[in-house]
Amino acid sequence: MRPEETSIMTNKYFRKVLVVGGGNVGVLLAYALVSSSARPGVYVLVRNPQYLKLFREEGVKIVTPDGMSLRLEGVHFISYDDLRRLGLFDLIMVATKAYDSLEAVKQVREFLGSGGVLVTCQNGLRSYEEALEILGPNKTVAMVLNHGVYRLGNREFKWIGGSTSYLGGKGISRELLSSIASLLKILSVQVVDDIEPYRWLKLAVNAAINPLTALYEVKNKLIIIDENLFKIAAMVVAETQRVAEKYGVVMPADPLKEVVRVAEATGENYSSMLQDIIWGKRTEVDYINGEVVVRGWRVGVSTPVNEVLWLMMKYKESLKRKT
Repeated sequence: MRPEETSIMTNKYFRKVLVVGGGNVGVLLAYALVSSSARPGVYVLVRNPQYLKLFREEGVKIVTPDGMSLRLEGVHFISYDDLRRLGLFDLIMVATKAYDSLEAVKQVREFLGSGGVLVTCQNGLRSYEEALEILGPNKTVAMVLNHGVYRLGNREFKWIGGSTSYLGGKGISRELLSSIASLLKILSVQVVDDIEPYRWLKLAVNAAINPLTALYEVKNKLIIIDENLFKIAAMVVAETQRVAEKYGVVMPADPLKEVVRVAEATGENYSSMLQDIIWGKRTEVDYINGEVVVRGWRVGVSTPVNEVLWLMMKYKESLKRKT
C-alpha cells in the first residue's frame, strides 16, 4: 500500500482536459495542467456567468507559494453551452464543492470520451462514491488533494503550497493513473493501490480543523495553541478513526499527529470552511463531519462530538447565508 513516485513521461492518454469548476481548486488544477510538459488542451467550465465574463476579459492571476504573481495562460474558460461544440474530453476533473459534484458529474458525463477518465477532487466522503455509481470503476478516479488555495479577489488566487497528494481508482490501471499524476507534477501527486486510507486520513484532519476554525473564526494554528480546542479536535479524530476501523480502513498515518502537522504547516491560513463562512457560502460540513456521523450510525459507532459540530456549523452557515 506504499505510494510510488510517478515518473516523468510523455502523456499519451490525455490531450484534452476539462476542469469542472472555476473556483479555488479548479484554478489550481488548471495551473498545474498548463505547467505540465505534456501541454494538454485545458478547458475550465465556469458556472457563474459573471466570473466567466471576468475571466475571459481580464484573465486570472495565481500567486505561487514563493510569492510570484502569474497570469494563467493557455487556459480556455468556457460555459456549459460551449461543451457541445468542443466534443469529447480525454480527462475530466471535477473541482466543484462537494455538494455540487453529483450534478456536475451528471452534466458532463456525456462529454467523456470512450477511453476517458473522470477524477473527483472533493473534500470529505460521498462525491467519489456517487461518481462511481454513475460511471463505474473503469472510468472513475479519486484524488486526495493536500494543497491549500484561496481567493484573494474576484480573479486572483493564492496557492499556499501543500504536501503530497494521492490518486487511486478501483478499476484503473496503474499506467493510466501514473499518466494523470504526471500531468499534475507540480502538486506532487503519488499513485496508491488503495485510495481509501488516504481519503479517511484527510477526512479526520478536516473534521477536526475545519468546523472548529469556522465556528470560532480563527486561524488553523489555534487548534494546537489552545488546549480546549485541541481536546475537542482529539475527540473528533478518535471518533472518526473508530468509524474508519469499522469499515476496515487503516489510516496511513496517526490522524492526530497529522492534525498537528497540518495545523503547524498551515498555521497562518484560514480553513476552507471558514473561507466559505466569510464569503457567505454553503460549507461542506455535510460531507465531512456529517459523513462521519452517518457512516458511524450505519455501523453502530456513536460520534457525538462530530454530530454537535455538524449541527453547530449548520446553524452558523444558515446565519451567514442570510446576511
